Amino acid sequence: MNKGKVFSMLVASALVTSAVTAGTAGAAAAKTSSPAKTTATKQTTTKFKVINSGLQVDGDNINLRAIEVNGTKLYSIRDLADALSAGLKLENGSVVLNDSYGYHTVTIKPNIKSLQVDGATQDFNVAPKLQDGNIYVELNTTVDALGAEIAGSGSVYKLKRLEGEFSSPGFDENGNVIATKEDGEALQVFKLRPSVGTPNEVLSSNEGAATAVVSPDHKWGAFTDGNGQLFVYDLGTGLTKQIGSDSSVKTDLTWSADGKKVYFIQGDKQEKISYITIDSGVLTEVLADKVENKSDLQVSSDEKKVAYLVNTTGVAKNDADSTEDSLSIDFSGAGAQVYSLDLTTKGAKPVQLTKTTDNKLLPSILADGSIVYVSADPDGKDVNSVLKSISADGTKVTDLISDIDVTLDVVTKDGKLLVAGLKADGSSQLFEVTGGVKKEIYSTPNGISEVAVSKDGKIALISDGKIVLVEGGKGTELTK
Repeated sequence: MNKGKVFSMLVASALVTSAVTAGTAGAAAAKTSSPAKTTATKQTTTKFKVINSGLQVDGDNINLRAIEVNGTKLYSIRDLADALSAGLKLENGSVVLNDSYGYHTVTIKPNIKSLQVDGATQDFNVAPKLQDGNIYVELNTTVDALGAEIAGSGSVYKLKRLEGEFSSPGFDENGNVIATKEDGEALQVFKLRPSVGTPNEVLSSNEGAATAVVSPDHKWGAFTDGNGQLFVYDLGTGLTKQIGSDSSVKTDLTWSADGKKVYFIQGDKQEKISYITIDSGVLTEVLADKVENKSDLQVSSDEKKVAYLVNTTGVAKNDADSTEDSLSIDFSGAGAQVYSLDLTTKGAKPVQLTKTTDNKLLPSILADGSIVYVSADPDGKDVNSVLKSISADGTKVTDLISDIDVTLDVVTKDGKLLVAGLKADGSSQLFEVTGGVKKEIYSTPNGISEVAVSKDGKIALISDGKIVLVEGGKGTELTK
């Protein structure tokens, strides 16, 4: 005999017992209070047609028994509990539900509009109905009481998703998504399991960890505190440790491919490039050419080259008397330029690879030594930002992607180039580029602002502040 039949028999038995007890007590009361005869009134109970109704629970399609009462669909509490992996038992004529993680206890009685949720009273819109030993309840109220979530028409998650604005996505070595929640009282780093309907956890409340850079093996996040001190934290436990003792300003942290070093722009004026070896904490200076305003540091996978931007401001011009009226700013040479530095040759000088006035963003080094970057119109005209490519020898700059408005580029650990951009219809597209040919990975009507890739190729991206997990061209919103 299956669990559903046993439960139905228990419910029916309990209610019959309650009815008999109530009837006996009533008869006794009538006998002692009045000898007069009473006329029996025949009562009828409306029988509702039982139908099969489909739900999608954590992505799985499930059929549940249901009835319709005054235009409201009520679902079998037994079927709903099974679908949500909730515990169910009969207790003093009530049905008691416990969610699968032990967070919530819900007590429901047939034909009673109120229910108890963790000791507090709530109400159904339509009271639960008992029919043929089965109790039928409202979906939304019951799902919410158990801490689950109605995500859309016919779609349910066993556990409510996090809600808010998120950034800085990444993965740990087990494929869990690491991301920062930005809209709380303080920044918090969460670990989200890639399966919806599973518990999330706060990994760190350290504000530095909120913008940490994830190591290539997905075990560590690197960040600096307000004093410039370098730290790493364990993406498995959230525990933090200090690396070395240098407290100079460090920006644009970048891991070496082997995960043994963290490179960065160093100095109050971003005038140096250095790295710290994780095991020893020793700082090594790579470049100190006194050129200020370096940014967007990138290190090649073979650690033979670094690329970065130098941001030049306008030049002040004045007359011999240096009067205020004669002061002017020449912006003709202002803007960002791409530079590279050969790490294999001692004493090598940086090489300026671009001289154009376009805005340059997000340089990345490909496996063949070429460099790509996003080129944007400096005058803000309504034209596409273009993904440009600089040849490995630095002699040739070409347009790689120009048919969409490119917004970001990412080079994965295994050398794949991922690019996101806006299409003419306003939607966003993420695609992989090989030899200048685009292959679409994911498309969304919302923007794509950040992208991260796991060890096994899963993609987490930020779209409209939400974390979206992309697998096989399909996106699942892990947050709302």
